[in-house]
Amino acid sequence: MDKNINRFKKGTNYVNIASAVTRDQLTSINHISDEYLNLNCVKFIPASGAATRMFEDLYKYLEDKIDTEYINKFFNELENITFYEDIKDFIENENIDKNTIDGRVKIIDYILNDNLNYGNLPKALIKMNSYKNYSTTPIDEHIYEGEKYLNNNRLNFHFTISKDHEDLFNEYIKKILNGRDDIKVSYSFQKPKTDTLAVDMDNNPFLLDDGSILYRPGGHGALIENLNDIDGDIIFIKNIDNVCHRDYIEDTINSKKKLASVGYAFKEKIDGYIKALLSDDYDIDEIKEFINKDLNITFKGEMTKDKALSFLNRPLRVCGVVKNQGEPGGGPFVVYNGEYTDLQICEKSEIDLNNKEQHEKFSASEFFNPVDLVCFVKDHRGEKFNLLEYVNEERYFISKKTYKGKDIKALEHPGLWNGAMDRWNTLFVEVPLSTFNPVKKVNDLLRPCRRSVVEKEVGSLAEVAASKDI
Repeated sequence: MDKNINRFKKGTNYVNIASAVTRDQLTSINHISDEYLNLNCVKFIPASGAATRMFEDLYKYLEDKIDTEYINKFFNELENITFYEDIKDFIENENIDKNTIDGRVKIIDYILNDNLNYGNLPKALIKMNSYKNYSTTPIDEHIYEGEKYLNNNRLNFHFTISKDHEDLFNEYIKKILNGRDDIKVSYSFQKPKTDTLAVDMDNNPFLLDDGSILYRPGGHGALIENLNDIDGDIIFIKNIDNVCHRDYIEDTINSKKKLASVGYAFKEKIDGYIKALLSDDYDIDEIKEFINKDLNITFKGEMTKDKALSFLNRPLRVCGVVKNQGEPGGGPFVVYNGEYTDLQICEKSEIDLNNKEQHEKFSASEFFNPVDLVCFVKDHRGEKFNLLEYVNEERYFISKKTYKGKDIKALEHPGLWNGAMDRWNTLFVEVPLSTFNPVKKVNDLLRPCRRSVVEKEVGSLAEVAASKDI
């Protein structure tokens, strides 16, 4: 506990950016190969988040009844919302006028509370894409997408979910996998042991009414424990709400294959260098150049055999990046890491923006992290890395929260792809902006990319579960 108290007193432990990643640090590829399918692939989807924040503007309207531009857009285009078919009968049967305060309150209440109950569901179960006769949830779309680039004979998906949503998740999965023996879906919860201490504004442990200390979930970084438990050679990672409509999915499928192809080729080369070093049959200058130019690791000291092995014998991640469009979040940077610099994904909250130099480097970022990763988690012998050995526990930030109306401070580890993968080898590959389709707020569901270009006759995944061609 003393260690965590000291962290609160010290404040956020900022990373030290050397520069934003430019095109010079990106990895390019000339062709896409299916060789990676020789290995066991798993798709890992963090999906524990509730949809409450997504509907915050609707909740606010229930409180203040003020017609903001955001609220007006929602109701003006209500017929285009992805879940409109689920509220249409209610609106028509009750003869509700969506342009009155009373009508808007009734519609919002129907959406968020006891009927549609979206305010209490996880994002995973919110309908996000519309087709001719049905709409799909992110679970449907992640499985549909995964079928296009995972092993055909063993489609393997793993979701991290909230314990509160376990029954709902199982019920939905059972329905959509009826007759699909080729698909395996597993799930896990964020482990309670990864919860972090909360303190009051004087940095004393925050005590609950019963005298016990308040602990809070430690953020996405805690999911490295779940990732470490996955049995697979290659793990694809993508957030639950980043789901592409099937009419626009070609770029997404190609980019996933591209990332996997890049990783497979690099992994083969890295393993070859490791075996050469271990057999004392190596060219240290060639290996040094690979580490420096291909892995973008700049080491200040002498590149010895042992030092080369320490750089090479690590998990490998290939990260898709998109052009920076001003989205909130993190991006790819070159970071000072003691005696060397390497490539890292850094969250905005990890960077001291009060430092003029650091602020300028952050602002210069050309690329954004959409959370699109392909991870190679086995060593040159085919044995699983213990991913917990590659975490940087000193990458954390302090945030202000409230608990039952009282101000508290929380210690959070940045995303799974930040401090939890700090000591991985990293490659950045540019992917099309069309592959990045997050749903952060409800009006994101009104974007044209959520609806079919041409109306289709096919049913939802649940309706055509027995078909292999969906």
